[in-house]
Amino acid sequence: VNPEDERYTHLIGKRALVPMSDSDGGKMRSIPIITDDYVDMEFGTGALKITPGHDPNDYEIGKNHSLEIMNVMNKDATMNSNAGARY
Repeated sequence: VNPEDERYTHLIGKRALVPMSDSDGGKMRSIPIITDDYVDMEFGTGALKITPGHDPNDYEIGKNHSLEIMNVMNKDATMNSNAGARY
């Protein structure tokens, strides 16, 4: 979330669950709720899920906040165990 966005101040520093991360019936993975000026308060909900291994902008934000980079694909483009059993 944007650090200036008062709607989310109560969530900063907490964690959010990633809904698709329990595809194998296991426990859902959680991710930290962080602030970054990159997030546009006027776009959509004003909250943005950062996926550091997904695109260059997310990678830079992830690097700045020491976020985990999770690889979910094998070299042959099939999904690995990090993607969950469903995938």
